Amino acid sequence: MMFKKKRNETFDASLITTILNFVWPIMLANVLQITFHFADTVVIGNFTSKQGLAAVGTTGPLTIFFTWGLAGLSLGINVLVSRMIGEKKYDSIRQAVFTGMFIGLMAGLVVSFIGITLSGFFLKLLGTPADIFADALLYMRIYFISAIPIGVFDFGMHILRSSGDSKRPTLYLSISGALNVILNLIFVVVLKMYIAGVALATVISQFVAAILVVIRLIKEEGYIHLDLNFENLNFELFKKILHYGIPSLLQNQMFSFSNMAIQSSINSFGSLMVAANTAANSIEEFVYVFCDAFPQASLTYTSRSYGARDLKSIRKLMIANIILCTIGSFAIGFFSFLNGRSLLSLVASDAQIIELGMIRLRHVTLFLFLNGILDVIVNSIRGMGLSILPTIVTLFGVCGFRIAYIMTYFRINHQPDILYNCFPLSWLITIIIQFILWLMVYHHNLKSLSEN
Repeated sequence: MMFKKKRNETFDASLITTILNFVWPIMLANVLQITFHFADTVVIGNFTSKQGLAAVGTTGPLTIFFTWGLAGLSLGINVLVSRMIGEKKYDSIRQAVFTGMFIGLMAGLVVSFIGITLSGFFLKLLGTPADIFADALLYMRIYFISAIPIGVFDFGMHILRSSGDSKRPTLYLSISGALNVILNLIFVVVLKMYIAGVALATVISQFVAAILVVIRLIKEEGYIHLDLNFENLNFELFKKILHYGIPSLLQNQMFSFSNMAIQSSINSFGSLMVAANTAANSIEEFVYVFCDAFPQASLTYTSRSYGARDLKSIRKLMIANIILCTIGSFAIGFFSFLNGRSLLSLVASDAQIIELGMIRLRHVTLFLFLNGILDVIVNSIRGMGLSILPTIVTLFGVCGFRIAYIMTYFRINHQPDILYNCFPLSWLITIIIQFILWLMVYHHNLKSLSEN
């Protein structure tokens, strides 16, 4: 059993400790990355023009659309390796590691090619304001080179986390993030490269992170060792990784697609609103630390428990992750809202941008804990072996609702606060549906286990 048995069937201190020991390095990594990204935003906001801040900000939904796709696909290797550990199939894990890293490299190459060649088309599709279009295009074409190392790092990171090692990825992200800030200061402040310098700093730092994770896996002596031998490429495992990863990829892509629709709506308010949304989003990222870490724990340990057929631990895991995720993300979201103007002033000095940024903090950031709850439930379902159905539910519940909302209610009531309300509403609706689905999947597995 993964957790120490006790007479009390509810989750206990050992389970809480297990989760927290796993998530704190992830949260630290996220905090450091966000801090470094926040520093980037400060550099852009203070050493370039308002248009420069808006130009980088308006590319966010597009770059996230592709990089989240890579992140979603990489969850497939996490599920597979975690389950193989639970099933004690150690002999096959090295093949899974090589196959996963191969997929990460190929996927990164594809995303890089698409992003570089179609950047202009995507920016026009979003209705990017003319005064920031050229800078946004330059940023995207350089930035998308980083898709190659991002794909490699994401798969390597999830291989390490599936084995319970969430500390080394944190170290590598920290090194990469610190380097990114240093390079930004050099390229933007010293060399006056501005938008191109920001993008180039990102590319270099991402390559460093990818190299570090590959070296670590090669040096591993246990079952997650990366053996650079093409004989380890296993097409059965290849298909399994895609089977687990593609639904998550599609979900992330559709999330990003709906966010692009929202970004397009934000663009309709002009470059000041775009800059305000960028500034507020940089604050919101700190809240997302909890919304991301606990779903990671939910996926990894649920997959391992499912492989070991320990269904009682799966129920305890979901309850514990939801409680911890809610407490952490709501507390930070509430703090961010209360101190919103002071935090926003670190990014932008313009009073109008700060006031417009408060709208997002009030209507989105404060309710971001709902996103965390949703992801915990979805990852628990995926860990129990069901990948496609929760993705379909999310597509309709989140993405479908947001697009319909924008095309109907927002079109009639063209106001920023009305637009932002689609975030919490879509999360709440989808949580209810996904929880019902979780109950059905859990009890089905419980019944199957008792019959066997």
